[in-house]
Amino acid sequence: MSAMTLRASLEGSLEAGSPEAALAALVAARAELLADAEAAQLALDFLHDFPKSPGLVGLVEALAEAHARDAVVLAMSARALVAHVDARPRDEPPLDGAGPERKAEALCLAARALPALSADPALASWVEHLRANALRLAGPERDDEAQAAFAALVAADGQDGHLWFDLALLHKWRGRFQAGFEANLRAQSRLGDSRAVLFNLGICATAVGDGNVAGLCWKKLGFTPSLNEKSGHAFVPDLPPMQVRVLSRPSGYGFGDGLPDGAVGFELLWVQPLSPVHGVVVSPCFRDAPIDYGDVVLWDGAPVAFESSDGGKVPVFPVLEVLRRGDERRFRFVALEQQDGDVAGLEAKLPAGVKVAVQRARVERLCSLCAAGDTMRKHEHLPAEEHRIVYGKLLVPGDVDPHTLVHALDAALRQGGRVRLAVPALYELLGNAKRAGQEHQAFRGIEQAAIKKGLVS
Repeated sequence: MSAMTLRASLEGSLEAGSPEAALAALVAARAELLADAEAAQLALDFLHDFPKSPGLVGLVEALAEAHARDAVVLAMSARALVAHVDARPRDEPPLDGAGPERKAEALCLAARALPALSADPALASWVEHLRANALRLAGPERDDEAQAAFAALVAADGQDGHLWFDLALLHKWRGRFQAGFEANLRAQSRLGDSRAVLFNLGICATAVGDGNVAGLCWKKLGFTPSLNEKSGHAFVPDLPPMQVRVLSRPSGYGFGDGLPDGAVGFELLWVQPLSPVHGVVVSPCFRDAPIDYGDVVLWDGAPVAFESSDGGKVPVFPVLEVLRRGDERRFRFVALEQQDGDVAGLEAKLPAGVKVAVQRARVERLCSLCAAGDTMRKHEHLPAEEHRIVYGKLLVPGDVDPHTLVHALDAALRQGGRVRLAVPALYELLGNAKRAGQEHQAFRGIEQAAIKKGLVS
């Protein structure tokens, strides 16, 4: 298959809306791609535009090896690998070993050594830009090298807005928001008001507290912002609740959350947006994570996942930074309730603003005599009682007196008599060592009772 025939096949498949057919055509033409540099470049263009294509890394490596003396093919191979890594969510832990970004860097270094680059300054600059992006994607351990690579590039050509945009991405994901803000302003002055530029500038402006610039970005993106004089942030009213995700570890409470001991995973939390990229966390974190209920957080503008909700898809955004810690106190508890809703029902009896957030419940129906340990006696089974072990958190506003909360909680537990609940941290806060010790014992006792009742495995 000639390069011209391959081009026609790819264009036809894409016009028909079938990238899969285009990829199949590349796989079928593998021998020609390895032999013909022009055909290889067509293939690499496609792979750059569809960076999630199955088998991309293997095909790119094969093309780069087959055309190892062609600087353009090497550069385009590096570009395809960079796009492939860039398509992976940036909040995910780095891959073990030498990932595609390391291979992209190696290809740039190989292209740099070829004679063609000394004769083509534009190609040489492109290769260095690709290498800088490969370093940007290689993780925090290569951060100094990435910054140095971009510094050399912008010193040589400070008018290239794409360099400033990519440098701003590096700073954003490393939490250097002032540097990202300045780089984004330079990118905007050269690239104009594209959606990507405005969102990234708005993110960094929000992080550094420049509500005027952030508000201008949101206005250009079609929102109706106003400036909050107290916080200095741009506020956009009436945005619907959104979901963010944050890396977390098991908390050590409860009987496991489906992940191996010590495993890192994502926890999804709801936020009430104050702007398109920052807002208040309105659901508690039940694992061990750097954010929790009440915190004001900043998130990226591009979703990294979609979560099903009522038959639809809810976009999920990665957390970038905590802008302000919430003043709420969060106390973990364990409880044994007789029926579903007994624990949640405590909330109405507690001081105003205190929330009872239930993490999970495990249920089993038990004979009332069996539950009392009367298993040796023959009896007719009486109506079953429903018992549940419940983990959760008390979410307490900062202006609620913990002593008042203790009195209200004790009264609520005595009054109903349907819930056994232990919340050690509340008494630790009050400095009541004796009661805190009793609560720790009660915590273990509730869990042991649940195990004996068969409520947990």
